[in-house]
Amino acid sequence: MLLRNIALNVFHNFVLAVCFFKHAVFLFLKLMFSYNVTFVVEPSKESELLDYINNELRPKLFNEESPARNPQLKKVVEAGGEKPDADHGLSIALSADFQSEEEAHLWNDHILIPALGDFHSHFGQYALFFVTLLEILY
Repeated sequence: MLLRNIALNVFHNFVLAVCFFKHAVFLFLKLMFSYNVTFVVEPSKESELLDYINNELRPKLFNEESPARNPQLKKVVEAGGEKPDADHGLSIALSADFQSEEEAHLWNDHILIPALGDFHSHFGQYALFFVTLLEILY
């Protein structure tokens, strides 16, 4: 019984140490750049676009090998006083953060571009996208 309690205590301390280490590393990891991909579709295609992003793009862009951190999906609700409609389109922005500009460019070249090619094949002329690399100032 004593040996079992000691083993549980050692395991518990190990788990706490690993969690603390991962948290401490994350705190000191400064993310310097953010990639933003904005997709524009007709408002009637919103659910199809969201399904495609969640089921097709997200697994390709943000898997365990990906250097992308903090992925976020955002919907534009107003731009310059205009709300999404048939004349203005619906914009959905997908963003992720990176430690360096080089890391962001490698992700773009090897992961993002092929995924956007698949996106274009799926939606064709009914959607467009634009990509922006931003430096995080604070």
